[in-house]
Amino acid sequence: MKKHKNTKLALAHWEKSFRADAKADDYRIFREHLRSLDLPEKPNMLLDGTIVFVQMCVAYLELDGQEVNEFLDRQTYDPRNASDMPYQVTFDIHRKAYARINLPSSLRPVDLADLYGAPWNDYRVVGYCDIWISRIDDVPLSPDEIAKFETVVDEDLRFDYSEDELSFWFDPDTHHGVLKVSVQDVYDDDESDDSEDDETAGDKTNDN
Repeated sequence: MKKHKNTKLALAHWEKSFRADAKADDYRIFREHLRSLDLPEKPNMLLDGTIVFVQMCVAYLELDGQEVNEFLDRQTYDPRNASDMPYQVTFDIHRKAYARINLPSSLRPVDLADLYGAPWNDYRVVGYCDIWISRIDDVPLSPDEIAKFETVVDEDLRFDYSEDELSFWFDPDTHHGVLKVSVQDVYDDDESDDSEDDETAGDKTNDN
C-alpha cells in the first residue's frame, strides 16, 4: 500500500515537472518532433498523450513489481536530458493522441504487447496503430540499428500475439533514418463474409 502511494506521488511530481518544462519551452520540442513525423502540429495532443501513456507504463511496471522511479526520471520533456537514453519511441493512439517515450535500444521496460491491449478511457480506444523509433540526437538510424529494432519489436509482439491475431510491418523509408511500425488486428475473412451474408439476408427479408 505504501509503495503504491509512493508511486502516485512520484507520478504527480513527474507530471507537474513535465508540463512545466513543456510550457516554459512553449512546446517547441514537441512541435518540431510532430513536424518531423508529418503528424498534426498539436503539441497538447503529444503532451497529454505522453502523460497518460507514461501513467499506463508505470501501472504495468508496478503490477510486475518493477522499479518505476528510474523509468520516470528518463521521461524528460527535453529528451537530451534523459541519461543514457539514445532513442525516442513515438506512439499513435489512433489519431486521438500521441505519446513519446525515451528508451534504450532494448525498448525496455516498455512492453509493446501489453500496451497494444491497453485501454485508453480518456480517448475511448485501445492500444495504438503506429510506432516511430528514432534517435534523440537526430542522427539517422543505421541499417544495423533498424535490423535490431525489427527483431526487438517482433519478439515482443509475437510473445503475446500469434500471426493469426496480430499483423505488423516495418517501414524504414518514409522518414529517413526513422523506423515506422504499423500494427493492427487480424480479422477473420470468414467472419467478415458471414457478417456480410447476414446483412444481405436481412435486407432481403426487409424487402419482403
